[in-house]
Amino acid sequence: MQALSSRSRASRKPVLPVPWNHFQPRATHPGQSKPRARASGAVSCWLEVEKSLLQLAQLTLQLGTLERAGAEARARLESEISARRAPLESQRVRLERAIEKFCRRHDELARIDGHARKSRTLRFGRVGYRTARAVSIQDEARALRALANWRPGQQFLRVRTELDRDSLRQFFLQAVGKNGPGARVRRRLQRAGVRLQQREKWFYELNWEALKRWEPSMDARQATGRGSR
Repeated sequence: MQALSSRSRASRKPVLPVPWNHFQPRATHPGQSKPRARASGAVSCWLEVEKSLLQLAQLTLQLGTLERAGAEARARLESEISARRAPLESQRVRLERAIEKFCRRHDELARIDGHARKSRTLRFGRVGYRTARAVSIQDEARALRALANWRPGQQFLRVRTELDRDSLRQFFLQAVGKNGPGARVRRRLQRAGVRLQQREKWFYELNWEALKRWEPSMDARQATGRGSR
C-alpha cells in the first residue's frame, strides 16, 4: 500500500504551459490521411484563440519597434534638413532685403498719385510694389464682444455648428421610460432621426503580465501600437 501511494505521488507531474510547438501541425506518415486544410487565418478552437492572442502580442511589439524606428529616422532626417535649410533661408532673406532696399531708393519706382508704385520687368523676373490689403484687429476679444452685441455686426462673425454627440449620448442614457423626464425631447430627437443605437461590439485585450511570464522579452512598454480593441 505504501509502495502504491509513493508510486502514485511520483507519477504526479506539475502542469506546465502548453509548448509553442504544440500549435504546429504534425507531420503525416505515408498512407496516413492528411488533415483537412482550413482557410488562412481561421480559428476553430479555444487553443487557437490562445495562439492568436500570442501572435497579436508579437505583432503589436513588432509594430511598436517599427514605429519607434520610424520616429527616430524622421527626427534625424528633420534635424538634417533643418541644418541644411537654415543657411539657404538666411541667404534668401538677405537677397530679398537687398533687392527691396535697392527698389525703395531707386527713382524709377517712385509713387504714382501718392498711392501705388509701379514695377519693373527684368529678364529673370519682375520687381516693384503692389497694393496689399489686410484687416487689422487690435484686440480680437474686444472686437468679438462688440460685434456679438450689435445686430449688424453679427454678419461678420463665423460660428461653426455641429452635433454634440457626447451630450446626446448622456441625455439618452438618463432619459429612461416613455413618460419620464425628457420624454418629449427624446421623441423630438427621434423624429429628427437622432437615436441611441446599442449593439454588442467585439473586443480583445492582451494580458501583458501573462505574456511576459510566457516570454520575458514581451514588455508592454515596448508596445506602442494597439494592445486591445
